[in-house]
Amino acid sequence: MADTATPTKKQEIIAQAYDAFYNGGFHATGIDTVMANSGISKRTLYKYFPSKEDLIEAVLEQYGEDTDALLFTPALARSDDPRAQIAALFDVRREIMEKTACRGCLAMKAGQEYIGKHAGIAAHGREASVYLEGRFIELCEKAGLANPRETGRQIGLLFQGAALTAQMQQDPSTFDVARKAADILLAV
Repeated sequence: MADTATPTKKQEIIAQAYDAFYNGGFHATGIDTVMANSGISKRTLYKYFPSKEDLIEAVLEQYGEDTDALLFTPALARSDDPRAQIAALFDVRREIMEKTACRGCLAMKAGQEYIGKHAGIAAHGREASVYLEGRFIELCEKAGLANPRETGRQIGLLFQGAALTAQMQQDPSTFDVARKAADILLAV
């Protein structure tokens, strides 16, 4: 969030909704649940977010920013070698899931819940997937792989599949298995 010293009311609402939606899902979590114990009135909430869907989209935008800060920044800082950076992305995501009880990918959850129901929210899920895939393609290009687009897409699929599987099985070690598969792709 922009100003962490004194968050705005809008930022407080997003933070409150972020965890509520992450823990309870989007459809299953009503505005009353989101605002419970927050001290923020519905009137204030609706001043900033005319609908629940507007609030969800703001939460997903925040999630996207958090993904860069919590996943990509630390993973890419672990090495200058693009292949090692790819491996580090699997390691960092596993570490995140270990700390957060395997909550999975919020954007993926939103995309799944809103496909065919709300184009904007479904688009956030799709865009997060495409963004992640693009980052892997970019790293494969930097690594000088023969077919960086195809390999990047394959690694992206492994990563996103690991996220979903780790969430469903409540087992972050899924990322270790996926990383081994990615290592095979990177060795070719």
